[in-house]
Amino acid sequence: MKDPDLVRPERYRHIENAVEYDRHIRPENFGRRLSHWLEIRAFERALTRIRGTNVLDAPCGTGRIHRILSNRFSVVVSLDSSESMLKMHGSNTGAEEICCGDIFCLPFRDERFDWAVVYRLFHHLQSHEIRVALLKSIGRVSRNGVLFTAWIDTPLNRRRRSRRRSLTRKELEEAVFEAGLVVTHIDFACWPFQPKCVVTCRKEGRR
Repeated sequence: MKDPDLVRPERYRHIENAVEYDRHIRPENFGRRLSHWLEIRAFERALTRIRGTNVLDAPCGTGRIHRILSNRFSVVVSLDSSESMLKMHGSNTGAEEICCGDIFCLPFRDERFDWAVVYRLFHHLQSHEIRVALLKSIGRVSRNGVLFTAWIDTPLNRRRRSRRRSLTRKELEEAVFEAGLVVTHIDFACWPFQPKCVVTCRKEGRR
């Protein structure tokens, strides 16, 4: 079940790599800024449908969605496997509830959070098994469900040559189902031109 992106050396172990990553997610190019803005808008739309007081943001990176989550939840707990990324996160946001850990072996009890968010990781994963493992892990610590960003085929955009390939709707729903979750909404950033979207899943039996 090993995934190429997970067995590579830690890319953001050194602070200079975390600084470069933080610079990269705040692009000056208009096209990339627009793409980022559309994705954030889709994420904000998804957040309007859920309720809760606390949320897990994992992996949190340098805190790009921390302020958005803080506007919706009283408590935001941020987790990442890189101490350098967490240091940048604290510097950027002033967040206090930050911890270092493995998203596939989360250091929290079952249903510790009302919701869990996985922003910009799912589309990097290369196998069905590792996607299911991710959703099972993050779903375990969530009481109600999970929000995660993904790339899904649209009539005008289907990516197969890129290492970050888009999935069919069926592939996505199969992974979600095997993780004990149910897809309730999919918010595309720019349908049908982009495959980027935010998937809202609830735990089976939860409304």
